[in-house]
Amino acid sequence: MISIQLLFISSLILGCLGVIQFIIINNIKLKKNESHKVSSLVKDGIKIYGLRSFSSILQLLTYTSIILYIICIILEKKFLWNQIGAFFLGGLSMSITLFILTGIIPAFIPKILEKSKGYFNESIIIHFNTVSMLGFISISILLIIGTCLFYLTSYQLLIGYGLGIVFSSFFTRIGGGLFKVSSHVGLGITKIRSPELPYEDVRNTGYLVNISADYTHKLSGFCSDIIGSFFLSILAMILFAFAFEKHMIINETLAPYFKSLPLHIISISIIGSIIGYFFVHFRIKYHAFQNILLENLYVALLICSVGTYFIMATLEPIKTISIWTGLYTFKPYVAYMAGLIGITLICYTSELLTSSKFKTANACAQETEFGTAMIHFFSISLGLKSNILYLTYLLITCIIAYLAAGFYGISIATLAMLSVSSTIITINSFSPLSKSVNKIANLSSSSHTILNHTQKMNQLGNSTIAIGNGYSAITSLLATCSVCLATFCLAGYRYENLFSINMLWVLGLMLGTMIPLIASGFLVNVVQKTIKYFVVEIKRQFSEIPFLKEGKANPDIIKCTDKAVCYCMDGLIIPGILITFIPILIGYLLNIATLLAFTIGALLSCLGLAYYWSIAGDVISNAKTQINNGKYGGQSSPFYGSIEQSNHIGVLYKDLLGPSLSLFIKFITILTTVIIIFLI
Repeated sequence: MISIQLLFISSLILGCLGVIQFIIINNIKLKKNESHKVSSLVKDGIKIYGLRSFSSILQLLTYTSIILYIICIILEKKFLWNQIGAFFLGGLSMSITLFILTGIIPAFIPKILEKSKGYFNESIIIHFNTVSMLGFISISILLIIGTCLFYLTSYQLLIGYGLGIVFSSFFTRIGGGLFKVSSHVGLGITKIRSPELPYEDVRNTGYLVNISADYTHKLSGFCSDIIGSFFLSILAMILFAFAFEKHMIINETLAPYFKSLPLHIISISIIGSIIGYFFVHFRIKYHAFQNILLENLYVALLICSVGTYFIMATLEPIKTISIWTGLYTFKPYVAYMAGLIGITLICYTSELLTSSKFKTANACAQETEFGTAMIHFFSISLGLKSNILYLTYLLITCIIAYLAAGFYGISIATLAMLSVSSTIITINSFSPLSKSVNKIANLSSSSHTILNHTQKMNQLGNSTIAIGNGYSAITSLLATCSVCLATFCLAGYRYENLFSINMLWVLGLMLGTMIPLIASGFLVNVVQKTIKYFVVEIKRQFSEIPFLKEGKANPDIIKCTDKAVCYCMDGLIIPGILITFIPILIGYLLNIATLLAFTIGALLSCLGLAYYWSIAGDVISNAKTQINNGKYGGQSSPFYGSIEQSNHIGVLYKDLLGPSLSLFIKFITILTTVIIIFLI
């Protein structure tokens, strides 16, 4: 198929561009200085996190496969070796790609700092190239492998491959969240309990681990989350195409077009990302820095909308009327534009509700004088009320997409939201890298120019921070819904068979509602345990490592990180069992209708909470940023302790609980898809 070849070539070009960026940055030569020492310590922490995480993911992939094999023997079901192979391939390719890239990038931090000595455009170019490399290479590798599987085996192995990607993202995103939250809160509690110890200092292992944790969580964790949703949205459209052909919803001449449509859309989005990349370089050349990250996104969206219009304009009308392709008309481009406009509004609203540039974050910051409780009340109120905006946007997008092209239109709208994933990864990765660079600069340099330039880059990265959690939550929900709908269409289940309400159906619904919340409770327990370890370990190192307080010895970041990551990964075992084996047991021992009810219950449970927790956490974090920048008395304010304490809860909300719910529903849905199509 030409579409497969086009996507393969586009992905290859994207990957080659990322490799070229790596070679250019890697060839920059500089003498070793203090920033190398600090970066090396941070890199050690990231390396240990990557190795421990990869080991845990590999073990759990193996254990899951063995348990599935045992269940198949006991219940006399067919064990699909090819699906397990694709499952392994998806999980390992995602893990290896992200851990290698996040391990490489810290080595570039001294080079970014070196370039910061000169003109600002030189430092921002190397910074932008570094995060672009991450987005381009990670997306291209997974697309190339997925394209080869689709070409060789049709759609079947893509489902196992997608399950592996989501499985890996579950551990990188949630494990990274546990690591980040625990290190952040542990460091904050140490500051209160032991104020005599150095705080934001290269001697404090907790501070160095916090830099590593913040970096790995936002880069490898967020990237894997978005890539998982991105792949599910592609899979949904492919499943719909084969379902339409199987049930003769479309004629034979249109079937190849529908199979190739998602591949063409992704090829266009890759072209848009590449053009956006060169557009940013053009803007930097003429010293237009202020909104380059958002301009990169706008250019990519414009290219996608124009290119997709010409692709869809050639589509012949569909004569068959159904809920799958539309009861009134079939206009897929309208559904596509509904997705693009919808996600733009959602991201803007997230920024409006949380960004330090707008009044909500300022209003939250003003509550600090009344204490911690008032800050929490404000954030909880905002998070709960914001659900009406979020759900309204979601509902309007889905209604327009459904009226334009049925349930297939919803999958098109979802792919539209995720089609610029490489650009989203690039602009969202800018913030954690710039934050890490700025912190390392403060620890290792006294140059006013370097500190000024790294601070500017940090502020630029914060301009797109609202795109993160809100975007992730919404796209996860829509991607999972699209895959569910496509699966039902492909399997040919009748409405009365799936939604016949009885005691088993109600049981499935109740279990689905409870399991994500129970799993979240176990995650919070892990955070408590790991925080206590950080508090004890930081104090122990200052007491037991000779000359550490005097700055003549280095902290033992390897031991601290290793033990903390072990706690985090071990803490994922029970939540992993809950969301993995309960759906499998329901599917094998009961029936598909109960499994569907379980999935619906999980979706309803996560629908509002994921966005609520993200908004509540983000607004507290940005209120703290306002105060750190000198407003409302700054850090010398007698009420500064209130916002610091509140931010500990806010970090838990936005970096762990919100993303976890998105991953829970995503994993449950793709697992349900595997069971429905292959194992029952």
